[in-house]
Amino acid sequence: MTDNPEHSEKVARELMQKGYEYLGEGDAGHAKKLGKKLLKMKYSGGYELLARAYELEERPQDAIAVLEEGTRAVPQIWLLWQQLGNLHSDQGDFQAANESYTRALDCPGVDSSQIYFNKAIALHRCNLPQEAMDALDEVDSDDLHWPTLALRVALLNGLEQHHKAADLAKHLAERLLGSEELFTQYTIELAGIITELGIAVGRGNNDVDGARHCFIQALRYVKNFSYALAMLRQVYHMESENAQHFRLLVRGTWFEPIEQHGSGHPGFYSTFDIVADSTEEAMAFAAELEPDEVRDSLVIEEVSVLGPCPDDLKGVYNRTGYAFFEPGTEEIAVVTEGAPVVLNADKSPPAESQTTENKSKKSKPSKDKPAKGKSKK
Repeated sequence: MTDNPEHSEKVARELMQKGYEYLGEGDAGHAKKLGKKLLKMKYSGGYELLARAYELEERPQDAIAVLEEGTRAVPQIWLLWQQLGNLHSDQGDFQAANESYTRALDCPGVDSSQIYFNKAIALHRCNLPQEAMDALDEVDSDDLHWPTLALRVALLNGLEQHHKAADLAKHLAERLLGSEELFTQYTIELAGIITELGIAVGRGNNDVDGARHCFIQALRYVKNFSYALAMLRQVYHMESENAQHFRLLVRGTWFEPIEQHGSGHPGFYSTFDIVADSTEEAMAFAAELEPDEVRDSLVIEEVSVLGPCPDDLKGVYNRTGYAFFEPGTEEIAVVTEGAPVVLNADKSPPAESQTTENKSKKSKPSKDKPAKGKSKK
């Protein structure tokens, strides 16, 4: 698209950056305004920004419509084709996703590694692990090195090569845990790898306890990792006609001092969404996800019963991170990952966000599908 003489490329890029800041703050409204302004400036990034704002508002069909308009207007922009393919993949339309990725690969200046990585995710989601592995073999990017390896573990499980999956997962987890820099950058990939390790040992060795241990360990690194939570519910596979949706606000005492909270052991709060028969059972599910050292200190601060869930497996569906406070006060100082969400039944495959710019996007848990990788847009 041709720039408006009154606005430079620099101005447009600054508006794009500001739009992404709004998205990061959860402000879809202002992001949409900037997206529309960019389109008036005849800047193709406006389609991208506007579509992402609709995604943030959980309006995927509107986002798809915007990107379809964008790819008609500027069919040479591979980023728009990739974004459209990712949205189709998220919505389960894998044929449309593949068509979009094919068009992206024909565009000038395309980053083919990103496209093949996204294509591998789409093929994985529609249960074509060998085809996904073939697409993954085309990925040659340092930025996607660890996400590609994490996805490869899931594909090995999909191919029922559980022992190979376990060996690779152990190797990768050791490397990530052995480097503070890698651990910090690829924490979500680590959680996915450990979850896949649990699947591998559970299915390959019939080791239910080992699988359970892996799922809980993954949740120590990413506390609201929906796929590990879903797999943990599958381990128990407990159903009840009397099950209710409980939301618990749990208070406890951390097992060691934290520098910014003084010399004592800080207190913490965390909120859980749980399906259980009783408050006591819900608390037991919550306590299982906490370190052994804090379990004796756990108490229920508040509890809400949000409705019956006779068709859902019992267990934890979501939990927040920790809100720490100094001993003897209730002033919350630090809040970490996660937020309460509406429950999803264990009936649909996880739709983990394909964008590395928004790793906290909500996703649906799965009964038995492998974890989905992340991709860049």
